[in-house]
Amino acid sequence: MSRVAIYNLYWTTYGGGEQVSGAIAECLSAGHEVTLLGPEPIDVETTRSRLGVDLSGCEWRKVVDDEQASEVSASYDVFVNGTYLSDARNRAPRGLYYVHFPGLPTTARQRVVRTVARVGSAVLSAVPRLPGPVAGVKRGLERRLVDTSWVDTYTTFIANSAYTSTWIRNLWGVDSVVVHPPVRPSVTPGTKSHSIASIGRFFDPSFGHCKKQADLLSGFSRMVASPEGVGDWRLVFVGGADAASREYALGMRRGAIGLPVEVHLNAPRTLVESTLSAASIFWHAGGFGEDPDTHPDRFEHFGIAVVEAMAAGAVPVVFGAAGPAEIVRHGVDGFHWHTLDELAVCTRRLMNDESLRASMSESARSRAAQFGLDAFGHSLAAVVDGTV
Repeated sequence: MSRVAIYNLYWTTYGGGEQVSGAIAECLSAGHEVTLLGPEPIDVETTRSRLGVDLSGCEWRKVVDDEQASEVSASYDVFVNGTYLSDARNRAPRGLYYVHFPGLPTTARQRVVRTVARVGSAVLSAVPRLPGPVAGVKRGLERRLVDTSWVDTYTTFIANSAYTSTWIRNLWGVDSVVVHPPVRPSVTPGTKSHSIASIGRFFDPSFGHCKKQADLLSGFSRMVASPEGVGDWRLVFVGGADAASREYALGMRRGAIGLPVEVHLNAPRTLVESTLSAASIFWHAGGFGEDPDTHPDRFEHFGIAVVEAMAAGAVPVVFGAAGPAEIVRHGVDGFHWHTLDELAVCTRRLMNDESLRASMSESARSRAAQFGLDAFGHSLAAVVDGTV
């Protein structure tokens, strides 16, 4: 039995990265002594209800930054780094780093730094689950993109997708093993309506990462205005919106006036679930209109929302790049698109063919099951045991 430390600075933000770190801890605690490293004690019940992971078999040890994490890592057999934008050096005999995305190409670094300096804390409000001062994040970005000597201290890198794995090779010069994040869908298929769902936070495009809801609205508006129209179909947007992206979100509401479109801002989880349960089709546009060579961070690195929608029986029609293109098998359990015209064509195929929708819905549900906790646990165990 090995002594394993799992480091995450943001445990109590209960985000997607923390859900993955928690799943790693839960899986490994069955056969190892696991200690969670972070700045605040972990509330087991809150973590169970918010993230769906059981950390009751884990200990906790306080560390407040990368430097402390590096120091205490020497006390363990295995050090697992799950902190986004971390450059902590591993000092354990074995070091594993679960990478959600490795950063930005150097050609984009100065633009990012200038943006952070220009708009200050507003940028951070558009980057979910990254607490701390702007200056600290700015320094972290600069270190990651200039000094990568810490990379050599790790024995294994784990990527959340093949897309991320490619960029780990491009930016850090090392290979990685792909282990997709575990998805625990909370929504089951309900009575399907003629509705298309788009789930995701509303981010102002000026901050970089954006779910491209405005482009989807434009595409649907064109479908409505076409001779064929959309019949009784409607498009439903659900997502959070903070003060920094308020104008973008309100612009979506204004753009929806007169269209069979609903825009729900900061809606409760129950509305998200009921929307997915009733949706026949799921739209996703992350990365649309972006250059993957200069801004790979603006693409969906994996796509948990896509898997959740598929588990709910909504047929995914996704922008054909990065993580969603790995999840969705074109023509099998959904479609890929690259232009708004292609989005319309793929969507109309589903609108007009009930049997196709039904068969693809079943295929989508089966595909979603392949990204569950069991598959994650088996893949993770193989990495930790050194069999891959």
